[in-house]
Amino acid sequence: MSITREIAAQQHRDIEDFLSLFTDAEKALKRRLGLTTTDKTSVSGLISQYVTVNPQWAEPANQLRGFAEIRNLLTHQRGLAKGYPIAITSDSLGSLRQIVHELLHPEPVSKGYRKNVLCVAPNDSLASTLALAYHHGFSQFPVLEGTRFRGLITENEIVRWLGRAAKGGNKVIDLEAVPVKKVVEEKDPDLRDVCIFCYAKLEDPVDEVMGKFVVHRALEVVLLTSTGTGNTPLGGIVTQWDAARYPAVPNPTKS
Repeated sequence: MSITREIAAQQHRDIEDFLSLFTDAEKALKRRLGLTTTDKTSVSGLISQYVTVNPQWAEPANQLRGFAEIRNLLTHQRGLAKGYPIAITSDSLGSLRQIVHELLHPEPVSKGYRKNVLCVAPNDSLASTLALAYHHGFSQFPVLEGTRFRGLITENEIVRWLGRAAKGGNKVIDLEAVPVKKVVEEKDPDLRDVCIFCYAKLEDPVDEVMGKFVVHRALEVVLLTSTGTGNTPLGGIVTQWDAARYPAVPNPTKS
């Protein structure tokens, strides 16, 4: 076989690999979005939908949009007697292969954020909660009554409660006498209908979990359980601080 034929044969293999990988990417996006394999949404539509759900995926999305244009050109020109109008570089193949791999085999959030979650109880005192916050450098705690989730106490609720007490003329406050359940009731009026926490499964993709903080700007924590609901014990926690540092390698969560 001549060198020219060898080059042409390799280009043909690369193009077929590229088209096959692109099909895999399309299927993987449908899976991530919970769509059936027969769903007729265009590739551009799938990309846009997934970026809306997962803003962390913006860079791969832009790459895949470019690859979609190449795919369309190759598909329309496929089978021409004179061959394909363009060649596929090894870098493009590698990038597309990486996109497909990450869509099909996402890193679970449990890998970096599974841990025992430090919680407080409704009848714990504000004094003990503040001491915990100072000792650990945390700014929020899940409130559990036994195994039942009762809410989230954050520095925002604490400051607002103290401010309300001071405004009401209570200049000396016995923090030991103030239960957590009373402080949790103190809500910023602007956030009463805004979710400051949500649940996710321990095995959910970490980039999708981090993307929740972009989609929901007031979100303070994502609580991790095996089912993604509050019906099962907490297995981990992701905070605003974690999201701000992502995709850096996670350290022990600062909440």
